[in-house]
Amino acid sequence: MAMVSFGLSLGLRVVAEGVEDAETLAFLAALHCDLAQGYLISRPLEPAAMTRWLTAIHPAASSAEALLHA
Repeated sequence: MAMVSFGLSLGLRVVAEGVEDAETLAFLAALHCDLAQGYLISRPLEPAAMTRWLTAIHPAASSAEALLHA
């Protein structure tokens, strides 16, 4: 709680690492933590699999990536 509050008080975006269960994710959301990563969200992925995962979750990301490589 202290680290999330501290980061937010400095105007930073706070990322929680190692989130492994829904209870922890809900707790972090209640603290207004900006982002989370961990096994609950996805196991580690190879780059190509990560791209497929991101575009499945956020289809607009593939359009933005296409613009960057145009």
